[in-house]
Amino acid sequence: MIRPLQLGIMISLTIAGLLLAYFMHIPLAFGFLLGLGSLIFFTIQAGTSWSSLGRSIKSGVLHTKEVVWILLFVSLIIPAWTESGTIPYLIEQGLQLIDPTYLVTLSFVFCAVVSMILGTSTGTLSAIGIPLMGMGAVLQIPLPLLAGALVSGVFVGDRTSPFSSAHQLLASSTGTTVRKQYPKLIPTTIAAVLCSLAFYWIFDLRGDWNAQHVTMPTTNFSAHFELSPWLLIPVIILLGANVFRLKTKYAFLLSIAASIIVGTWLQQVSFVDWLHSLWRGYNLAELPSLHTKGMLQMLDLVLLIALAGAYNGILEKTGTLQPYMEKILGTAPSMTSGTLRTGLFGIILGLLSCTQTLPIMMTGRNLLPLWERKFPREHLSRVIADTALIAAAMIPWNLLAVLCGTIIGIPIASYVPYAIFLWSLPLLTVITSYIIDLVNMKRISSSRQNELSQ
Repeated sequence: MIRPLQLGIMISLTIAGLLLAYFMHIPLAFGFLLGLGSLIFFTIQAGTSWSSLGRSIKSGVLHTKEVVWILLFVSLIIPAWTESGTIPYLIEQGLQLIDPTYLVTLSFVFCAVVSMILGTSTGTLSAIGIPLMGMGAVLQIPLPLLAGALVSGVFVGDRTSPFSSAHQLLASSTGTTVRKQYPKLIPTTIAAVLCSLAFYWIFDLRGDWNAQHVTMPTTNFSAHFELSPWLLIPVIILLGANVFRLKTKYAFLLSIAASIIVGTWLQQVSFVDWLHSLWRGYNLAELPSLHTKGMLQMLDLVLLIALAGAYNGILEKTGTLQPYMEKILGTAPSMTSGTLRTGLFGIILGLLSCTQTLPIMMTGRNLLPLWERKFPREHLSRVIADTALIAAAMIPWNLLAVLCGTIIGIPIASYVPYAIFLWSLPLLTVITSYIIDLVNMKRISSSRQNELSQ
């Protein structure tokens, strides 16, 4: 077993390496090697054989296959939609149909509604977020602000929709059901949504893009693209595939194929041009607002995902963190204290594991026996949903945050200050637990007074 001092060193090196790489603008994979190397070193010192360690690493890397596929398809779908004319068409139509006065607020609402229906953050961002970011660029809205609204919106569904895999995993990990945990999520959900609406509405009122202050901008997309309703086909295919619960990677693949077919037909894109755009991104000098990245720029992130998978595989197979679980919650005197400790543990796991899945599973499964000694398990679902689950979108090296940032083309650290739905939930869930503690204390006090009076 890794000793406490070694565990502290490993955690510190992991976070320090990632932070150093992030702020020095070098590939995160290089920074992550520091933490992975220390974990391997301490694991071998603790008595794990090299063969067992190799199996753990292999298992962890294999578990990242789906994420790798999605990331690669995301790197293809954005230039494919741009080259085919789909994104220019959506921006052009959106500028004609939507009043820009409240575009940031409406973007949050659109993404929240669609993500509740689809139950996917990446699918919603791909279908709605990409064209809305294009509209924001044309209207000269601060893109980190708009990105924060979009990510906040898609995580309303990612966290709360019954169709979300994260929501289903949350219920499974805490030993409850979606039907039972749902009512406990409602108070903080409503509060966070109202906070978000007020936040984005204020920005819309004060923004220079307000229709009362500026005229609607025009684009010159029609000079470069044949704009036609047929260009909606890739979007309809992506949304339809998600509605029918087709695997995300297949939904992306079908949409990319549709983009190539429609783009070749309408825009007369050659085979060579398609290869260039998909590999290096769309980069037409006359249209800087449409510049995108291609698959080439995603290779560093693919390496990071593979290393994170290896890291997770070692943690999971060796049970490195299990001995420290009970110390975290065992002496929690109140739900407020338990909420703070559980939330902090889930966020630390998110910092280390680089995934959304592992913090949900490990926090729920390991703390449940300790939590339900004092509190209902449905409240554990609420705490994890409001901390570990949503923290994945705020950690720059978390795989889900990487996907979100890649889709909308904005660095994670830039949009997080504006993603109020995400960072308000931990505070709101602590307040909720505190109110529950007060109600319980008053109930106990009232019960004692009744007993004394009798």
